[in-house]
Amino acid sequence: MKLKVLTGQQLIDEGLEDELIKFDRVNMESILAEAGIVFPEEKRRTGLRSNPTFIMAFDGPAIVGYIEYLRSWNDADYIYVGSVQIAEKFRGSQLLIDLLDRLSSMLELEEFLGLEANVQKVNAVAVRLYRKIGFELKQNPANEASLTAKAGKELLTDSPIAKLIQRRRRAKTR
Repeated sequence: MKLKVLTGQQLIDEGLEDELIKFDRVNMESILAEAGIVFPEEKRRTGLRSNPTFIMAFDGPAIVGYIEYLRSWNDADYIYVGSVQIAEKFRGSQLLIDLLDRLSSMLELEEFLGLEANVQKVNAVAVRLYRKIGFELKQNPANEASLTAKAGKELLTDSPIAKLIQRRRRAKTR
């Protein structure tokens, strides 16, 4: 497993845009369909051009997971986590912790108050995950089908996920 950090533009320049769209479609289409939403391919392609940062995991040439983030459009003091995707085969593995570890390391140098995200209500797995990690979930006022997730910066230093990241780092150094 190899982790690579790319901006949206680098992802496009390296010819990974279609692969990412295909990966997203596989991971998200059933959840979106359950929410009554068609996979928004053009919106996704446009979003890549806003140049978010991707922490991507590859198994050989295949994308197997990623975290996408950028400064929030609503409040630049927050980091907006646009997407967290893990291939079904790698769910329950250490991949998510590895991605969150890299995110934590990258954000150590950033000035910000906290993290925010949106999650579809029908995505029960993601809703549980955000709560377990330490996000507070509330109704999204702009979208009845989704929740907003918010957490302070301490999520990366003093939370259940921070403890898992530290444990993973210790295990890797042994």
